[in-house]
Amino acid sequence: MANDNSKDRTVRLHTSSMVDSIADWPLSKVVAYLKKKESEKPIAEMDCRLFCTYGMRMFNPVVDELARSYGTSRGGMCRYLSYHGVEIAKQDKLIIDLDVLADKLRKRVLDEDSPSLNNIQNSAVSYSPREVDNSRVSVYVYSSWVSSGFTHYGRICGVAPAQVAQIYMVKSILTSDSSALVGVANRLQAESDWWGKWMRYRLTVLEVSSAAWES
Repeated sequence: MANDNSKDRTVRLHTSSMVDSIADWPLSKVVAYLKKKESEKPIAEMDCRLFCTYGMRMFNPVVDELARSYGTSRGGMCRYLSYHGVEIAKQDKLIIDLDVLADKLRKRVLDEDSPSLNNIQNSAVSYSPREVDNSRVSVYVYSSWVSSGFTHYGRICGVAPAQVAQIYMVKSILTSDSSALVGVANRLQAESDWWGKWMRYRLTVLEVSSAAWES
């Protein structure tokens, strides 16, 4: 019995010592955290936005409804979603794998003085949302460091930074427990899955192209 209790204590200690990543938080916890943080130390208002010629259908009404639910403005809701979204992107295995590959290809480009390989690395993919809204996208993001993060991810993913921001804001929305979003949950999940397919495709293409360049 003593040995069993000792094991139990060890397990509990290990669990409590695990790092609590913001990427794993539900949206409600992120919003509460940021509101508290801002009430204690107001941040300077900055017009940090990312733009794109088109986005995904139904994104705007979803954000508007969340803004109403959380008692904030549309711009404020976008900022909270972008903060959470960039943290989710940091932990996304596809993003991590693309980032690692981008580092390897950049080193080869410089070692081999190869503009052609650089063109391959920087080539865009033909990603677009499953259902496109052709109106111009203007996405508020939390701060300049969030904007910088999405700009970096846009480059390695071969898409506009605003598109990366929008898809990871959707991933943030999918953690919300708002009953008002039940009807569009499948739509949002399908867009998230669609993004994953395109990025797996990009990763494969870059790996194959890099290998072919060596032959």
